[in-house]
Amino acid sequence: MQKNAKCVYDPLSELMAYYSKEKIEKAVITEKKKLSVEDTLKERIVDGDKIGIEKDLETALKKYPALEIINNILLDGMKTVGDLFGSGQMQLPFVLQSAECMKAAVGYLEPYMEKVEGESSKGVMVLATVKGDVHDIGKNLVDIILTNNGYRVINLGIKCPLENILNAYTENNADVIGMSGLLVKSTAIMKENLELMNEREYEYPVILGGAALNKRFVEGDLRSMYKGDVYYANDAFDGLKFMEFIIEHKKKGERPKLDVYLDPRLKEKKIPEKKKDFEIIKSDVTALNPVPLPPFWGSKTVEDISLDKVYEYINEIALFRGSWNVYKDRSKPDEEYDELINTEIIPVFNEFKLKAKRERLLIPKVIYGYFPCQSEGNDLIIYKPKNISDSDLYDVWENTNCNKFNMNNLTEWMRFSFPRQNTERHLCISDFFKAKETGIFDVAAFQIVTVGSRATEYAQSLYYENKYQEYLYFHGLSVETAEALAEYWHKIIRRELAIDDKDSDDIKKIFQQGYQGSRYSFGYPACPELEDNKILFELLNPERIGIILTEEWQMVPEQSTNAIVCYHPEARYFFIK
Repeated sequence: MQKNAKCVYDPLSELMAYYSKEKIEKAVITEKKKLSVEDTLKERIVDGDKIGIEKDLETALKKYPALEIINNILLDGMKTVGDLFGSGQMQLPFVLQSAECMKAAVGYLEPYMEKVEGESSKGVMVLATVKGDVHDIGKNLVDIILTNNGYRVINLGIKCPLENILNAYTENNADVIGMSGLLVKSTAIMKENLELMNEREYEYPVILGGAALNKRFVEGDLRSMYKGDVYYANDAFDGLKFMEFIIEHKKKGERPKLDVYLDPRLKEKKIPEKKKDFEIIKSDVTALNPVPLPPFWGSKTVEDISLDKVYEYINEIALFRGSWNVYKDRSKPDEEYDELINTEIIPVFNEFKLKAKRERLLIPKVIYGYFPCQSEGNDLIIYKPKNISDSDLYDVWENTNCNKFNMNNLTEWMRFSFPRQNTERHLCISDFFKAKETGIFDVAAFQIVTVGSRATEYAQSLYYENKYQEYLYFHGLSVETAEALAEYWHKIIRRELAIDDKDSDDIKKIFQQGYQGSRYSFGYPACPELEDNKILFELLNPERIGIILTEEWQMVPEQSTNAIVCYHPEARYFFIK
């Protein structure tokens, strides 16, 4: 052994640390024994400690009826959980751990409960993801929180038409309708649903939630047009808060007085001058950029992809904060949040990555390709070789020479019509490609990626097994792995187009578009029309890797994403308002 070598593992220190920890744990157990059974059960709910809870419930049953234990003790613990979450002292994964404990306790007490006539819950919500939307994580979190706070939830699942929601509301004598959705299109569906309810003179209370919603739209625009009451839930506990508020007023026979929300920021904005009808709107995107040469024309599938390589492109901030809802409390020091991430979250992250790899829960697949194209106003025209067979069309186009592309050997195949900004730079995706009048053929890349249907199936099994915390963790990981695969394959495309020399060496800057070009997913702000997915599917035929399109133009499996990839140096994220 070298004289100055550092001892990495000290057995004596490790032994002392072990017994010190054991001593503290024994002291905590001893302290718990001093608590009353009521406080012990409440503490178990708050801590999410369900191991051995049966003994404490047996003790409580000697003093109280089962229903009283639930309503007066366990629900009080869940109320504390809600207060801790609302104040930023408890993160969502640990809230779900508490919900698991609550579910286990209620399950143990159910055989001891007397059956009573009528509805014994605090209230009933009919809950659904709206028509055309396949995303259910937000809806299911609301279900978990409400159910474990004493409410009954009729969960109708995904892609739910309004007719089904209204029928369930009547059949179950419900108190509230909850509608959820992720994409911009879903907000339009929610508005349509409320308009139809207006026409039929239904004034049922409605709570809306979803990533594309905001308070101004729901409690401003929609509240002003809907004859009933409508509320915006930013998270699952908002749903609980509004549920309590609605039921409280219903018991009193009162309708709450709700104000229409006015965004204070709008008062400061000047109304832009209306443009003359004959004025042609154009952007200032340069047309002088050189066109790169792709390695092939047509499309190909790729299935032998290293999951470890994909993991390198996971945006941990998006996963931890966005999907898992582990936020930093600004009133607390950074060190406290860092400790939480390092001691609680990173180990879970690593454990689930290994589990997904070991059990083949995430199976990366990609279909992508390069196609000759030209822009025409707001349209992007995709060409194909004349006289090419259908079997050859959905493959790499052999013997295709881009230097000889002309209108004699190409024919229009697909056409995308993209929206244009009516403010700012007046950008449109078509601006990033050579115009038809130039006679130059450009190159458009498209990609669709997925981590497979097994991910959806496994996430659903966790949910139905009441493993709420694992459900949140795995669902978030599966979605962010699909996003990581999209990021990784965009890197491959930049490399194949020989523009990756502009790539940042810092992965965090890559997540902030630290490279040349951009990719735009259909259904999102720059190209919000989901119907464009139909054109994309005709272009790439992704059924070859197990991806299908719903009747409302959404991709299944949920853990899939697509994009048009623009190499243009000025291509960046932008919003169509």
